[in-house]
Amino acid sequence: MMPEAADFDEAQSRWEQTVRLLKHPEDISMIIDEESKPMIQRVPGNLRGRVELEKFYLPNLISIGPIHFLKPYVKRGELYKVVWTAMYLNNTNQTYDYLCEIIRNSFHEHLAGLFTEECWKYDDAHDLRRSLHVEEMLVVDGCSVLHVLDKSVDSDYPDKELKVNVDQLVRVHHDLLLLENQIPYQVLKLLCNDKSRRKRCMHNFLLVHGIGQASKRNGGEMSQEHYITVQENEQDEEEPVHLLDYLRRALLRRDRNQVNKEIKMKQKCLHLRKYRIGTVRELKVAGIRITKCSNSFSPCFIDGKLQLPDIVVDGSTALISLNLIAYEMCPDFGNNFEITSLIVFLSSLIEQPEDVKELRRAGVLCNQLASDKEVADLFNRMDVLVVPETATFALIRDHIEAHCKTKRRKIKVLRWMGEASHNYFRSPWTIIALLAAMLGLTLTFIQTWYTIRCKGS
Repeated sequence: MMPEAADFDEAQSRWEQTVRLLKHPEDISMIIDEESKPMIQRVPGNLRGRVELEKFYLPNLISIGPIHFLKPYVKRGELYKVVWTAMYLNNTNQTYDYLCEIIRNSFHEHLAGLFTEECWKYDDAHDLRRSLHVEEMLVVDGCSVLHVLDKSVDSDYPDKELKVNVDQLVRVHHDLLLLENQIPYQVLKLLCNDKSRRKRCMHNFLLVHGIGQASKRNGGEMSQEHYITVQENEQDEEEPVHLLDYLRRALLRRDRNQVNKEIKMKQKCLHLRKYRIGTVRELKVAGIRITKCSNSFSPCFIDGKLQLPDIVVDGSTALISLNLIAYEMCPDFGNNFEITSLIVFLSSLIEQPEDVKELRRAGVLCNQLASDKEVADLFNRMDVLVVPETATFALIRDHIEAHCKTKRRKIKVLRWMGEASHNYFRSPWTIIALLAAMLGLTLTFIQTWYTIRCKGS
């Protein structure tokens, strides 16, 4: 089948541009050397194409930005956004027309370049930029986000103040984490010129998702609502791209000043194989202790101890993790895959519910799901990711392999026993049948021995 004329012309134009760049290699160097600045865009195809992961990238109640705008599955949330926008305008003494004018004046010069072309395609035949006033959509979405963040923490009854029930409010906050449901931070900045209010909104966003202040745990269980501690000093820090980017920066902020010469040496190598260090049980057999490290997001291996950051697994863990992973895999985002690498690392450690139990005993993992099996299944589901091995995890792997070199045989025996237990003894009836068979063989042997002995007499 011949391609459409328009598609062929576009492909020919791209090829001509490629040839022009090859004739001027200095231009190619300038493009490569430019600092990567991620845009509002869709989830990379290699993740979105997986049917079992697709639900984690779709909004449940509200759409933010152009990608899911006017789609039928977010129809229920349109009225909420109108109500929240009206509340925000009333609280800030601003008018809708005034904010639309601000966004309109800034769009083509400052905001248009923050979106990829694909963002605006409702379908193959409709481009949102031609069929609606973009500034109106950005104003409604931006004001809604700001008002929800402003009232979600500081209010005694945020659900009542926002005119939604608690379940809907939880879903709204989940929707604000989706990669395809983001709005540029610059838009929020234009809509909220009150710096203290804007800072409060961003701080509330982190608090809602458990980042901000610390609480103590006893025996792997939390004594109160758990929060991850981060440094609050944000001076001289580059503005975030959007809310998901802000969340990622907050998670990684604890490691900002960490310097390791061995890691710098490792950065010279690129490992494209999928790395594996063994499960928690295997490491335990090898004499490796797992402990909690509260002041770093990155794991480290010191003196036979594997130190891991606090891990809280609840109903939103898969959604947050997979959208952060999708963000790190965006082609225009230059990063070191810190979140993705940690998830792959943890999926290597966690294979069975017993591994989860060991992490809970070590005070590393807090399980807020129904069972340890659900946690193990969650990490096994995310084990399909393949990313280059980063310097930090390559160093940990090398140290663990050196530590385990003399205990390989014991680890293999444990792995075989674990696989046998998982494959053949998951049901108690299987164990009962095995014991009954062994008892039957034993009785048969005794009977045969007595028979032979009696005949000999």
